[in-house]
Amino acid sequence: MMRTPPKRHRRLLRAGAAGAVAALLTLSGCGGSDSADGKTTIRFSWWGDDGRAATTKSVIADFEKANPDIKVETETSDFESYFDKLATETAAGDAPDLMTLGGAYPREYSDRGALLDLKTVSDELDLSKFPAATLSAAKFSGTLYGAPTGGNAIAMITNPAVFKAAHVPLPDTKSWTWEQFADIANKITDNSPKGTYGFEPRVIDTLGVYAGQRGTPIFDAKGELGVQESTVQDYFSMEKDLLKGGGIPSAETIQEVGSAAPEQTLMGRGKAGMSIIYSNLLGAFNQAAGGGLKLVTIPGEHQYKQPGTTVLPSQYYSISAKSAHPEAAAKLLDYLINSPAAGRKILDDRGLPFSPEVKAAITGSLDSAGRANADYVDQVSHNGAPAAPDPPAGGSSLNDITSKLDSDVLFGRKTPEAAAKEWVAQMKQALDSA
Repeated sequence: MMRTPPKRHRRLLRAGAAGAVAALLTLSGCGGSDSADGKTTIRFSWWGDDGRAATTKSVIADFEKANPDIKVETETSDFESYFDKLATETAAGDAPDLMTLGGAYPREYSDRGALLDLKTVSDELDLSKFPAATLSAAKFSGTLYGAPTGGNAIAMITNPAVFKAAHVPLPDTKSWTWEQFADIANKITDNSPKGTYGFEPRVIDTLGVYAGQRGTPIFDAKGELGVQESTVQDYFSMEKDLLKGGGIPSAETIQEVGSAAPEQTLMGRGKAGMSIIYSNLLGAFNQAAGGGLKLVTIPGEHQYKQPGTTVLPSQYYSISAKSAHPEAAAKLLDYLINSPAAGRKILDDRGLPFSPEVKAAITGSLDSAGRANADYVDQVSHNGAPAAPDPPAGGSSLNDITSKLDSDVLFGRKTPEAAAKEWVAQMKQALDSA
């Protein structure tokens, strides 16, 4: 599950407000334009930290050198503000030529006619070597609207030093259950200094795996709600029990670190034995914690009839349907995902590359965390669940709804039963109104 910004993004995307109309009337064109020196100018937007921005701009400089007739203007922001800005630009008819999307956003933007059919730029964009499953989440009614930046998988991250200090043995993570996990989390907290906990929870990165293990993914193949209310209640109940047993920090602390950068999390500060993350973030957490962190299999993967983890496209690059220069945007997109030279700079920052040539080119350059991520993704690709069904329109409300109701449970404002019932009702309303 991708973390998503507040629900106002969807309202902005739908906006036909007077301000947006006025902006449309004053615009001479959408996306990029032609610069004074005769170059084709395109705009490219993404979210991320300063490190990602520096790397991306270096890659773009290489692209511009190889394509002297194209100039790329960059737009980057932090995750929380990125989608609001993109929605405002799209509503005003001034979206970037090349944009970064994730989660349910490719469907939501394509449903509103905001994205280009990538088949129309197939001369500039080669996706022939990408596995079909990697393209499915941005392909609707046979039309492809996004190309994946790379792949990753949900994983448990552990700090063996915290286990050792608490005199708690590392579990057999090839077979452990959720019940064993909860017992371990409580024991670590009991035997650790104040402020160190067994588990730092992230419900938005966990519920999908938890549901998938029970054979009911969040969304089914028809784009309808697939998960059972009882599964959501079970998860909320597990967290409530962990709170009571001490295995997780207070509701206030969980709220503070829930969307924090790795260096600000408990795991990044060496104050958590376990957490759940996207596998390609191991390097960032490892650097913050001073090394030693490990990726292991999620609890419950062998507890039920099927696993819940799957290889997920990390992000997607999409081209605006109103781009004045779609061919130039497609050339940049192709360079970002198919160029070994670009790959050697980007590495696995946006997921492990799906292009065989790029993956081969970066393997020798990956650090220990990158190699661990690659090994874990390979493991999941062989032993994990099939690719998840396409997220439906309205699916971007998932993380907001889940986070809010999870917080209500942890703060004691709602029982797990009441929160699960409301979760189902709100999710169905979000899907129905999309």
